[in-house]
Amino acid sequence: MPENVNIVSKEAGKIHSRIVQATPYEFTMATRAKWEMVIAGEDMTIGAGRFEKIKVKKINIQKDTLAIPCAFNHHALASVLKLGGKGGCSAPVEQDRVIESAYIMGVESGDIRRGDLLAVINIFPIMFTRDATNPIEML
Repeated sequence: MPENVNIVSKEAGKIHSRIVQATPYEFTMATRAKWEMVIAGEDMTIGAGRFEKIKVKKINIQKDTLAIPCAFNHHALASVLKLGGKGGCSAPVEQDRVIESAYIMGVESGDIRRGDLLAVINIFPIMFTRDATNPIEML
């Protein structure tokens, strides 16, 4: 059943919102996947318990794929909680996406260096099991 939802994004430093009509849909996920490494794109000092946004080496995610984080912590000082694209927001699964940043939580205080492995994500191809509807922007 379609539902009206408010999509909030950031463009050119400003918050934008728009109401769209969206429908949940089902998909099948493949058992074959690909690993992608989330690599720090800048140096940063992190504090224990601090929540920070860090630039990462760009990762291109093809449309009709699902990115799922690996459950293991890959950096001694920080855990990756979320990944962000352009404007810090994700795009629909039906579109190609680019990861440009990571939102991290400090586990211990110390320095993260450009080139450090922060996390691994698993990229699974998906196939829609019924026709998905494109969100319709409401006026």
